[in-house]
Amino acid sequence: MHLSEKAVDPPGQARPDFDIFMDYARRMDFRDKDGDPFPQWTDPESAFEAWKTASAGRPCDYSGLSYEKLRSVSGIQWPCNADNPDGTERLYADGKFFAQPDYCESYGRDMITGAPLEPTEYQAMNPDGKAMIKAAEYLPAHEPATDEFPFMLITGRTIYHFHTRTKTARAPQLNNAAPRMWVEISAMDAKLLGIAEGDLTEVRTPRGKVLARARVCGIREHVLFLPFHYGYWDADQDGHRAANELTPTEWDPASKQPLFKTSAAAISMVKAGDGPSLAPTTTASAPVATEVPDTEGDATARVTEQQAGARQ
Repeated sequence: MHLSEKAVDPPGQARPDFDIFMDYARRMDFRDKDGDPFPQWTDPESAFEAWKTASAGRPCDYSGLSYEKLRSVSGIQWPCNADNPDGTERLYADGKFFAQPDYCESYGRDMITGAPLEPTEYQAMNPDGKAMIKAAEYLPAHEPATDEFPFMLITGRTIYHFHTRTKTARAPQLNNAAPRMWVEISAMDAKLLGIAEGDLTEVRTPRGKVLARARVCGIREHVLFLPFHYGYWDADQDGHRAANELTPTEWDPASKQPLFKTSAAAISMVKAGDGPSLAPTTTASAPVATEVPDTEGDATARVTEQQAGARQ
């Protein structure tokens, strides 16, 4: 746990989230069971005191913390309580877990259907409260490659950006390292389709398309990769759909996490490029072509195709 103090006053009419939250609660006239205003907090520190009470006795026990203690060190690991006043460096060193049937608050789910387990089922499965590792059987993608969409598209990140780049795009060094959308394609697939480094391509799936400059790299054959950081919010991009919009609307049945990862896809050239793609040269998108200049701001030698390896 860390305490992040206010760095600057909010600009203009902007207000801290805490003030907005409390203003809403007061305007709605929220009350607790005794008729007193709810929440009872008056400032962030009193809200933290309430959280300490709520967390007491649970795995992330904050009851031994205070603003004063957090200001004195760079960070404290939970649980921090009367038994562990300086925090806990390692969990489970004593072989005890938070998995005892009478202590845990959820009992897991069926890995295929996502149906929650009943307390009695969990008790029978894990009477001693041991840590459990569940093996999930392999399930093929719901949308395999076809004649019309012969590639498998995967979406993901680049090291230089976070989500939709609302912050990282404002950092010149990060934005210059990866300023525009690109699509990664293997050298063999690019040769068969007549696509060269930097060509403007169209990547299509059953849900839509994006335009992206080609990066011919060491990616696996018959696989395409699009970073999901770019989209309709970028007026200067070649195509305005976000990469994750091209993937099926699916989620993991147990965790409920959206998949946003794979889709059957097709790629075709739209226009010959006038130079290499602006994709980073320092990551798995390292180009096959040796004449591609290094990513801007990178002081090290460009990572070669062999060093980067094929994206799995």
